[in-house]
Amino acid sequence: MFENHLDNIAIIGCGLAGLTLAIRLAQKGVVSTIYEKENKGNLGGMGIQITPNGSSILSRLGVEEPLREISSKMESVNALDGLTSKRLFSLDLNQFGKGDDLGYFTCHRGKLIRILCDKAMDLRVRFCFGKKITPEGFSPHGVEFSSDEGEEFHASLLIGADGYGSQISETLNMVGEKQKPDFVALRGLVPTEKLSGLKFPNDVNIYMYPAQHLVTYGIDMGKLLNVVAIRPFDHMVDPEMEFATIKDGFHNFQFLESLFANATETRKNLLFMGKVQPQWFAGRVCLCGDALHPMPPFLAQGGNMAIEDGWVLASSLVNNSNLTDALNLFKFKRQQRLERMVRYTNSQAWINHLKSGLMYQLRNTTMTLANRTFPNLIANRYSWIYKEI
Repeated sequence: MFENHLDNIAIIGCGLAGLTLAIRLAQKGVVSTIYEKENKGNLGGMGIQITPNGSSILSRLGVEEPLREISSKMESVNALDGLTSKRLFSLDLNQFGKGDDLGYFTCHRGKLIRILCDKAMDLRVRFCFGKKITPEGFSPHGVEFSSDEGEEFHASLLIGADGYGSQISETLNMVGEKQKPDFVALRGLVPTEKLSGLKFPNDVNIYMYPAQHLVTYGIDMGKLLNVVAIRPFDHMVDPEMEFATIKDGFHNFQFLESLFANATETRKNLLFMGKVQPQWFAGRVCLCGDALHPMPPFLAQGGNMAIEDGWVLASSLVNNSNLTDALNLFKFKRQQRLERMVRYTNSQAWINHLKSGLMYQLRNTTMTLANRTFPNLIANRYSWIYKEI
């Protein structure tokens, strides 16, 4: 049995939380093992926004230079009335950066993951790809778990960083009947060369339509436009439904139609309102990242919170010889910020999906007036998010 929780740490999931945790542990002299259900060549995704709170940690992980080769630095976030294309407000992102740092950038998630994997391998983090883990049981002194192929493993500490819909989170939190999704999202990657006559500078644009919204931003140094369209879930949406059929459920989206007509890659996702799981850890098992706090992308903080989690959890584990103290410290450092982030994310969902009518017009008018007369009011709503931890 393992006496020290640092002896043999198993990290389930090769996402942003797990990789950040593994790299930071390795920088502190602790080597861990990452178990990932996908093969190494299938760690993909689409576009992702990394905000200053996340990028500052990535810089401290030592991956700033390779990230500069794949990232597009964003200058502003703009909200527009989707029906008229009238700009409602613009948030200058330069105020949240420092000189020539990474700041607020976008990139292809798959490329970001590969950079972090390479860094982890350089630091001798162990990887077990193609291993879908099914936890078999938790004990006070060690963790036994197995793959779906029957391979048995054990660890001094198991970190559930297995993302949205985490099986480990479901085990710790005794999830019952699956809840109905709250939103349906369509994603696409569009080569900008196919969008003749349209210019897409280094901005994140949010087009607000009645009861739905569209987000666009460039990745791969502006060669691709990442597109995300989201609307509330309804009973007519079937997870197995064709992409085109779901797309037809979005109204007044002529712009969306032209974008997806040129997309080289598309995906569909069902999303849920954000929450922080009640049970963070038990015995020698702890949650981290989306497994701990699934949240929709309305403030682009799912990935950034995962990066923060990995950084803080590594510090808590290394600086405390007692595992219970370490996990309690992790929860103490993260709980208030995560719960606030979830509240803000869920309130942004309401703001983004107001139906046509008085509230829709009131929102647009309020944003326009605030942008003209009190621009700092908008900046202050988001400044606490982007601060370096």
